[in-house]
Amino acid sequence: MLLAPPTLGELSVVPHNMRWGFALDEFQLSETKLASGDVLGELLMAKGLTYPQVNSIVEQSKGKFNISSMRIGHELFFLSKQAGAQPEFMVYEPSPYEYVVFNLRAPYEVNLVKRDVKTEVVAASGVLETSFWQALTDNGLSDELADGMIDILASSVDFYHQKQGDRFKVVYEQHFVEGKAVGTGKIIAAMYEREGKESYAFNFERPGEKTNYFDYDGRPARKAFLKSPVKFSRISSRYNLNRLHPILGYHKAHFGTDYAAPHGTPIMSVAEGVVEEATRRGGNGLFVKIRHDQTYESQYLHMSGFAKGIRAGSRVAQGQTIGYVGSTGLATGPHVCFRFWKNGKQVDHLRLNLPQPQPITGEAFENFKVVRDSLMQKINGVQYKTHGHTSESTDSKVVP
Repeated sequence: MLLAPPTLGELSVVPHNMRWGFALDEFQLSETKLASGDVLGELLMAKGLTYPQVNSIVEQSKGKFNISSMRIGHELFFLSKQAGAQPEFMVYEPSPYEYVVFNLRAPYEVNLVKRDVKTEVVAASGVLETSFWQALTDNGLSDELADGMIDILASSVDFYHQKQGDRFKVVYEQHFVEGKAVGTGKIIAAMYEREGKESYAFNFERPGEKTNYFDYDGRPARKAFLKSPVKFSRISSRYNLNRLHPILGYHKAHFGTDYAAPHGTPIMSVAEGVVEEATRRGGNGLFVKIRHDQTYESQYLHMSGFAKGIRAGSRVAQGQTIGYVGSTGLATGPHVCFRFWKNGKQVDHLRLNLPQPQPITGEAFENFKVVRDSLMQKINGVQYKTHGHTSESTDSKVVP
């Protein structure tokens, strides 16, 4: 049965200047930037709310939004019906992907709203005139994308010794909210070229497998084991069978390698594996122990806390965050003591010739080649762009 189209008078009118579900033309909007030392309750009472009202808002937030997660530098938006009047609503944006609406009147409802996100596959390129980071900046690309490229290409590209003339191409997911680019998603393919040598990383998903980036020949793009469980750290104490213990005050074998890093720095699993323990014990403090295969195990000590979902029996991917740097147990400051076992014996992982990952074989390799060849067409379709000059295409070109 066909329905008659609505008449003009029956069409709903969409107000102009809509934001957070409000017609802003009907409200007075004011902003307060959160600063160090700010207390939400005090900010709200300065707006005219009473302590019981603030307490009601806090109670309504439980299970919906953690007020203590509000960050310095973010804005609080207040909506009032009249200038100078007590605000009726407050809005906070934890990220471009969501916002929280606080009803400052009874019943003091609090709602976390997820924005609609559109994802497009786009491509970009760059040529190093000074550094990799500068090439990304010149092309309007994000640090998030740079971190992802370094992660999947670090086994084949030495990013600490960049050369002028190096160049790259990348195909990735770009997230859009309300028509504005807000963040990047998964990297689908990346290529880095230095002195005519091309290094590739292709995303290839397999059910039940954690490894999902491979080079042109089907070898895992990442090495079997990362060199360090934390990024941007320094070795503060190496494996030493006769070390003077900094707390106990006597010589005691140190079977691990200490990596000093700021409190809360993410700690990564150095390889795929299954969590054997995630607990607290004695001088080790909070720690995670992972079995990688029949030969190798690793352990991460003195954590400040575990990452979400990390418990005995959990399967983890290489590079996955398993916890955060702390100083629990016998520790003089924030660091992670990293321990490594080979055939049940603790060893110095920095002196080992660790095995290289095995390539995809059989039917999986045939399927990979189909995906790889399709992605190669996308990469080959991207033209290189230098600062102030584009050969034919521009960065962030939509890929069919």
